[in-house]
Formats: sequence, C-alpha cells, structure tokens
Amino acid sequence: MNRYRIYVLNPQERISDAQEGEYPDDQAALTAAADLCGDRFAVEVWSGERLVDRLGGEFRL
Repeated sequence: MNRYRIYVLNPQERISDAQEGEYPDDQAALTAAADLCGDRFAVEVWSGERLVDRLGGEFRL
C-alpha cells in the first residue's frame, strides 16, 4: 500500500479539503479522488512530492 494525499481545490486554486489514505496503486487513489470530486472545482492526487493527476477544473493562475 502507498500513501496518497487528495486535495480538493476551489476555483481560486486554494485547498478547501484534504484527505490522506493508503491505496494499492495510483489508479485506486484516482478512483477515490473521482468519487470525492463530485461537483467540486478540482481535486489533485499526490504521492509524496509527485503529482499523480488532477481531475476537474483547468489549472489557471
């Protein structure tokens, strides 16, 4: 099992919620993130310092 962090982002690119968990692989963590995303702006999945993927809104500064 690998440790992952899932960050829920608002439209201003700020973290509005965060969860940590252990998943067997990237795909399982992404599935959990997709369930969490729902109607929220975006979610990012991190494994340590590695960004696994971003789901939802396009990144803008």
